[in-house]
Amino acid sequence: MLGNFFEYFLSTGSNGGRLAVLGATSGDTGSAAIYGLRGKKGVDCIILFPTGRVSEIQERQMTTVPDDNIHCVSVDGTFDDCQDIVKASFADKEFRDRVKLGAVNSINWCRVLAQTTYYFWSYLRVTDLEKDV
Repeated sequence: MLGNFFEYFLSTGSNGGRLAVLGATSGDTGSAAIYGLRGKKGVDCIILFPTGRVSEIQERQMTTVPDDNIHCVSVDGTFDDCQDIVKASFADKEFRDRVKLGAVNSINWCRVLAQTTYYFWSYLRVTDLEKDV
């Protein structure tokens, strides 16, 4: 969903038609972000992961995606080191603006927005079963 939002708004000329999405992962969230953004026009996805600290299957899920807009970077360190790079990148206003930096996963409002639909769906299912709720 997020990748489609990004691609649509970038196609309208928003953000100059470009976005560099930067994220850090200790495993599954990196490949989820990659698969949501792969092949999206105007979007470059850069995922940092700690060398030797993700499973072999997780690393393969991230590093074998052939799309030109996907860039995986193995960082010598821990997940916290990867996250520190992401935080420092966002803290540098000149860099953030120049590369048109964006985010994925828990630090992106679109994810939270999409997840709220589950609460409404759950409420509607409960009230379908129990009319007094």
